[in-house]
Amino acid sequence: MKLKSITGLLALSLITPAFADVTVDITGATAFRAAALDTIKARYVASGAAFQFAHDQASGAFNGATRAIFKGTFQGVSGVTTIRTSFSGSVEGIKALVDSPASDPTYYTDIPGNFITAAAIGGGETHTSTVGFAKTTATSQSEIAFSDVSKASTPYASASLLPASATCGVVVFTMLTNEGSPITNVTAQQFRALAAAGFQPLSMFTGNASDSTNVFLTGRNDGSGTRTTYLAETGVGITTAIKQYVVVSSTSTAIAAIQEVPAGGTNDSNGSLAGIQLPAGSDILAYETANNTITQDATYASTIWGKDFNGNGGYSSGSTLRTDMGKTGASGVTVFDASGADAFGSTQRVDLVTFLSLNDAKTARTNGAVVCGYNGVKLDGFSSNGTVSAADKAKVTGGLYTAWGYQQMYRRGDITTGAAKDVYDGIKNNIGSNLSTAGIATGDMTVSRPNDGGTVAP
Repeated sequence: MKLKSITGLLALSLITPAFADVTVDITGATAFRAAALDTIKARYVASGAAFQFAHDQASGAFNGATRAIFKGTFQGVSGVTTIRTSFSGSVEGIKALVDSPASDPTYYTDIPGNFITAAAIGGGETHTSTVGFAKTTATSQSEIAFSDVSKASTPYASASLLPASATCGVVVFTMLTNEGSPITNVTAQQFRALAAAGFQPLSMFTGNASDSTNVFLTGRNDGSGTRTTYLAETGVGITTAIKQYVVVSSTSTAIAAIQEVPAGGTNDSNGSLAGIQLPAGSDILAYETANNTITQDATYASTIWGKDFNGNGGYSSGSTLRTDMGKTGASGVTVFDASGADAFGSTQRVDLVTFLSLNDAKTARTNGAVVCGYNGVKLDGFSSNGTVSAADKAKVTGGLYTAWGYQQMYRRGDITTGAAKDVYDGIKNNIGSNLSTAGIATGDMTVSRPNDGGTVAP
């Protein structure tokens, strides 16, 4: 819990409470952020008092925000409560709780404005269209983290986190392929083959020998709970180094180039891509015209397990990955290896396979991505807001469909009383009513599993 004087806020408000304000920072799973943010907002609404919130998405889309801030009266907590969120991945969230200050997440980055000021004096919702506020950046150790996986599936298994039973729901995932792909189903066996080599012939997925182009694996870096879940669920192994590709050049609707993720998130092509003109706004790589080299964002490297190898990296955000899955790779795609060389010598058709939460999958599907079955069972009856149909819910709760994991909500081990614990309890005890965009309440399950990727049984 972080306490601070309210002196500066008196200039912004006529309220003069006799207590200090409290700030609670929350990080972790991007797959569960919609449920988390919906629940946080609902707790402010339930207080009956006025509050403000601001975030890095368009107006009305706050529950897809990577970073957000809420300020006002949180039900059950005295005084003014500020909650800041920064979602960067499940394993990264657990790391932030146990490895401060080295792994403190950043709050407010990429949000256009001083959000303490904007939220304090603004009316209602403030978002990316806001102008006139000086941008600030703050780092601080988090009190709370959401995770798609238990701490036992991370390098921080021995860390002292609370509570002992942190499960707050079930998060459901699906296999996806990009727009225009003929792939309709992905088995665990096919996924393991993709993970080992990075690509496999399309015929392996369609059964048609004439499908001679390749299917490439894409996905998240190892700070992601989604990645931990798909490596556990498919039998690859959580710590196993794999081969993944990421989109490095595209238009709004079509993929122009993909690349095996280089170690370190940097590309030492030294001009080998000089003939390739990457369009402005490419998803990961920025074309540097001054020296004809490519520079990749280091956040795409996988470093959690100490395996920063070529191919083992991936997207740092599910929102970026879901955007790329809504693009076609039907023709003219250049495939680069980790060094930046053309891996096949000519452009070709590219199909991508990945694994995303239903919340990210519904956005990708809206943009054109194809929802695939997993081991012959398909979930496609989820609505535009992520609500799971009764038929699909029964496949999960009854054990027919196994691409799911328990969502955990941890707090630091030193938070046993006080306002931060009250905020934790308020969110955890009420999040079950906001799971339609993320998953299923644990009480609805008639099956269980002993650990991440473990055998599903009654």
